[in-house]
Amino acid sequence: MSYFFIINPKAGKQFKNISKRINSIFSTSKVNYEIAFSEYKGHARELSTRAVINGFSNIVVAGGDGTIKEAAEPLVGKEQNLCILPCGSGNGLARILYIPLNMDEAIRGILKWRPRKIDVCLANGQPFFCTAGIGLDAQVARLFNNKKGKRGMIPYYFFAFMIFAKYKPPFLTAYFNGDKKDSKPLIFGVFNGRGYGGGVKMAPNAYVDDGLFNIVIVRKTSFFKSLKAFPDLFNGKFLQNKHIVSNYTSSSLEIKCPPQTVFHLDGEDFISDGSLKFSILPKLLNVKTPKPF
Repeated sequence: MSYFFIINPKAGKQFKNISKRINSIFSTSKVNYEIAFSEYKGHARELSTRAVINGFSNIVVAGGDGTIKEAAEPLVGKEQNLCILPCGSGNGLARILYIPLNMDEAIRGILKWRPRKIDVCLANGQPFFCTAGIGLDAQVARLFNNKKGKRGMIPYYFFAFMIFAKYKPPFLTAYFNGDKKDSKPLIFGVFNGRGYGGGVKMAPNAYVDDGLFNIVIVRKTSFFKSLKAFPDLFNGKFLQNKHIVSNYTSSSLEIKCPPQTVFHLDGEDFISDGSLKFSILPKLLNVKTPKPF
């Protein structure tokens, strides 16, 4: 077995001397490994591609969901395993795969965990692995990605509260399960896993290996009604707020939206041309995890 480590030194959660900790654990394991650092957007994808070409069997990513997304793309449909060391602001994918947030536990784990297959999601052909969305979450992702300075979940919450009152939802038309649904949602979320980073469980019934999207549509309401539902984002009861939430499952989805609408894939923000087509490639990515999901 061989391991190629891709470390994002600008990830939201910094671990002191992470390469030293990797060397300390792996130097006694008698396996071949190398460590590289990503230096710019898209570099993790390049490093992962190079590692696959060079025959590494495990690609280990120390970073957040955006870095993981980049490094995982070249592994879709391949024999290589994705391994995750959670260093991001929210660690959404790591959380839904039960990967420990303790760094030393995660490093040791990738030497003993078995690979499991998860679904790969596509939005206009662009892969994502955890969540996608149009609405407040996408706007917050865009602000967060353009900010400088301190990372972590607190800026996410700050941006969300800051823009909530003045946010004007776009008009969306969604097609799935043979139906057409028009809405002007606060959030139109498309989930492969249970939710976002930071322990937010917006789609608690979602599974990363069931071949289905969980679609969660949140209607905009008053600030105080939204604030009342806020704790349920963390306790798994959010879907019980029927006055503001609708949820569905589907294996495919198309959304028509105004051109230039912001959307996100695993927290990375993009601009839509007016149409988003979602599809799933079932169980096409190997990921080492501590237990079944």
